[in-house]
Amino acid sequence: MTTVMTVAELDGTSTAEVAELVLACSAGTLRNRFLMPGRPDPRDVLVRYRRYLLAGPPHGVALVAFSGRSPAGLLNLVAGEARVAELGIVVADPWQRQGIATAMASWLRTSGRWEGWTVRAVTHADNVAAKALLRGQGFRLLGGVDRGEYRYELTMPGPVWEVAR
Repeated sequence: MTTVMTVAELDGTSTAEVAELVLACSAGTLRNRFLMPGRPDPRDVLVRYRRYLLAGPPHGVALVAFSGRSPAGLLNLVAGEARVAELGIVVADPWQRQGIATAMASWLRTSGRWEGWTVRAVTHADNVAAKALLRGQGFRLLGGVDRGEYRYELTMPGPVWEVAR
């Protein structure tokens, strides 16, 4: 049986969906996503990163992917300095390696809403999946490893329109 994935933009108040997603993540997934040491407690992550996880207009976007009714992935884009935003994506363990992160990142790139903005992302040097995702979306690596982390950047394109042939 194939599970249908849907994507919805959160309004900044959807704490239940975000909490359910974070609680479905292993300590390793949370460590990779939030660049935390040790075995992060999901409840601590929810408290510490609440503002970031629930980013909504006009200062960001929180996009959640659902598998049926269960939140499976979360993309956060949070505006910082002038026309620069930080990107973060997490996919809960049961749904990893199913194209969810790629689908959410593609939505962000093709939406055109952040046209001309510089989007930055940071990942652990050993996070092969995150590095492949960022490269596949057109992000470029900025320098080498710094404190065990890679930094990436992308200037967002305008909206992508399908052209009838």
